[in-house]
Amino acid sequence: MKILLITGAIIANVLTNIGFKYSAIYDLVPMKKWGYLAIGLVFGLINSVLFTESLRFLSLQVASTVFFALTIVGLYGVSVFWFNEPVTMLRLAGGGVIIVGVIMISIP
Repeated sequence: MKILLITGAIIANVLTNIGFKYSAIYDLVPMKKWGYLAIGLVFGLINSVLFTESLRFLSLQVASTVFFALTIVGLYGVSVFWFNEPVTMLRLAGGGVIIVGVIMISIP
């Protein structure tokens, strides 16, 4: 259950940021701008509920580390594959360091 909650929160947080990115892209098209912003906010609410519920099963230090770190890695993947942002060796190495750090923090 705890894995599903934190995973759902991470996915919802990534979707929140995708909505915000599209809102920024469509800055000059008010209907799309506000529509994507609203979608981002809905996923933000879902993210907040799921993350809060995950705190019933996980310590704050583990939940926060996993949540924020894997959100960053997820957003990097989305930015590369969805928004065609550049891949660099430094960024890939940074993602690797983040994942190793999550594993280290998660070990009891």
